[in-house]
Amino acid sequence: MAIFASIGVLMAELGSNVPSDSQLTAQRAQEGGTAGAGVFDIAVPPPGTPLQPVQRVPRDKFGIVGPFPLTLQDLDGLVYPSATLEERQAMLEGTAFFTTAHTAAEGLGPMDNQPFCLGCHMSSADAISSPGMVSPSSCVPGSTCVSLVSRAARSTPTNFKFTSLDPATGGGRPAGTLLSDGHPNPNDNLDALNRPGRTAAFTTFGDFNPNHADVATNPTGIGFFDPLDGAAFNIVTSLTSRPFGGFVQHTRPAGSDCVAKPIAPVQFDANLQGSRDPVTGLDSITGFRRTVGERAGPPYIGRGLMEAVPTADILATADPNDTQGHNSSLGNFAPSMGCTGDCVAGKANMIPRTLVDHTDANGNLTSVTGFVGGVGRFGLRANGVEILQFIIGGLQGELGLTSLINSNEINFPTLFPASGPSTEPAACLAAVSTSPEAHLSTPFSERHFIRNTAPPEFGDTLLRLLKSGNAASHRSPQSRGGKVQRGAELFGIDLVAFAHRMVPGRMPNKGDGRDPNAINQADRKLNCVGCHTPVQRTGQSPATVGAEHLSFVWAPIFSDLLLHKMPFIDAERLSPRPRDTLVIARQNTSSRDENGQVFNTYDLSRNLADDSFSNLKASADGREFRTAPLMGLGRMGPPFLHDARVYLSTLTVDSTPAGTVTTNSRVSNAPLVVRTVDDAIRAAIELHDLPAPDNDNTPDDVAGAGCPVPPAGADSNVSYGLSPEEVICPRYGSVISKSHRSDAREVIRRFRALSPEDQQALIEFLKQL
Repeated sequence: MAIFASIGVLMAELGSNVPSDSQLTAQRAQEGGTAGAGVFDIAVPPPGTPLQPVQRVPRDKFGIVGPFPLTLQDLDGLVYPSATLEERQAMLEGTAFFTTAHTAAEGLGPMDNQPFCLGCHMSSADAISSPGMVSPSSCVPGSTCVSLVSRAARSTPTNFKFTSLDPATGGGRPAGTLLSDGHPNPNDNLDALNRPGRTAAFTTFGDFNPNHADVATNPTGIGFFDPLDGAAFNIVTSLTSRPFGGFVQHTRPAGSDCVAKPIAPVQFDANLQGSRDPVTGLDSITGFRRTVGERAGPPYIGRGLMEAVPTADILATADPNDTQGHNSSLGNFAPSMGCTGDCVAGKANMIPRTLVDHTDANGNLTSVTGFVGGVGRFGLRANGVEILQFIIGGLQGELGLTSLINSNEINFPTLFPASGPSTEPAACLAAVSTSPEAHLSTPFSERHFIRNTAPPEFGDTLLRLLKSGNAASHRSPQSRGGKVQRGAELFGIDLVAFAHRMVPGRMPNKGDGRDPNAINQADRKLNCVGCHTPVQRTGQSPATVGAEHLSFVWAPIFSDLLLHKMPFIDAERLSPRPRDTLVIARQNTSSRDENGQVFNTYDLSRNLADDSFSNLKASADGREFRTAPLMGLGRMGPPFLHDARVYLSTLTVDSTPAGTVTTNSRVSNAPLVVRTVDDAIRAAIELHDLPAPDNDNTPDDVAGAGCPVPPAGADSNVSYGLSPEEVICPRYGSVISKSHRSDAREVIRRFRALSPEDQQALIEFLKQL
């Protein structure tokens, strides 16, 4: 097939065009192959291939960067230490693009949420000061150390009552505004009870029919998701999807003539014109219901390693029917909790292939659109096989920039002012581009940058433990080393095997005969390793820049890259709008707060399911999310979870922090006010399952203790029925408990049976990652 010499009238503006669009289009066709995952189907290393510990960035340097846009010297704090100057220069175009605020004149928008990729990775800017963690106080002068290894920022929950629709304009409202340079507006109103709230997480929405077979190209899919984008074909109604601007809500338009986009009211949705079933929420005519969720940009750490994990290794750990068990000295609760194995039923998300080569009348290749299929490993639902899918998705979905890989502008949504449905102002409609706005050199360089962003070195305490003569030789329980060691053992790690795979030169010449993933198979204790696989090996990386850093190494990914069921609450999952912001007064019972101050906390929803998908839903269910990698957790800190709901921000830590409840061997459902990194990690662990049921250990004289039901008189759009406690904190062994608790139900029940000291030991270990 001939390769075209130039793009002609398709005038891309952003980027160097080095390599040229034609060269990268040819590369794209080659790497995509003719079927399946192309070069992204990673083979296991050939027998006898030596593996080495992956390089890691010195911990005190990791994430320390200057003001954005980032430059060549900033890569010292992000990429593999042995990366050559040539490799770093290949990353520079992508680095600059990722961290430079763009304008409408450059093609930004008109459907956008951020002026640059960095907008979804700015949590470091309002991170609290905490030992060993990146924050403005630990950064270089004049910088807040925001980069691709930061997370999406959050200072409050999102109040969808306000962000969904502004009756005055017919559009929506942003959860926080931006300054012209891309920084969040420091003057934002942080009252999330009466205003939108503040976060960089973005909202996804659409209509979902859980009972209809998915499209023919997705034979493993269950249920059909209509993205309401004005383009997709609705296989249930045989009509084109309604033009409501989905599946991502865009609330921060670049042009002054444009308005923030709404989430269409259900009364205008043709999918939802029947009566709504009070139990299932489904429309009586079409079987659809509205679904809304949030997604937060994760820290892009070790993505090139995740890409290079052999496909067979991912599939080998899947247990979709929960047939496997394990050994643990901390009790066997699985049978009584409704599980046939150990409750951990991970499955791979199988992604349909959408890659298409396009040619002109003479057979010359003009573009390659779409992406490869196969075993998903990227994205919060593992709905992508390759990194480029999310780079292009971010360019189009968050910035409104087109390229040869996706040259389609997002369709404008209908607006819904009080006077009735209307269209966007003409000046905004005229801002749509008719040609690609970014050369392929930009997303390809960005891929080099993301692939080569390395994990940080472990914390000093863990590193000393691993470098000692015997990492499993017990230390004093009161020492820092003893606590971290105990935490690692509770996690389920074989510390000797972990040390052999993480410290250069420690692996015996003939191997160690231990578990290849550094799991203590004799006693997994909590069994956190059931999902968070400590070590993965890599095969030959498909990278064209930096493959030598990524190939044939042991990597501390701490993820099996599989989908797992999370806890859900029907009343919240089936609601047309996420639960309104809920304030609960909670006493801070942390040992670090001797006064026991009472805070008005924004309650953390314990429902972790929604049925809002991208256009590549694949085989994921609405309660399934891919196991989050834990690389850099203790260095970059919160917010945590797929929507950044567990937040810890300098802007609200002393006024309206996040709050929930926590259980240990001495107390059940004690109030947990998130005011430290330890609190945030504890809350994230707790949210892996529905709360424990109240019992005799539940305090009755402490504000905010007990099952986190809405306080009497609380105004809410969600009804939990006559017994909210039975659906939010169901009794172990009950029907709801067996069906609605997560894959981690046994893990978390064991965690809740630990002493406070052992729970803290686990947290101390996690802070070393």
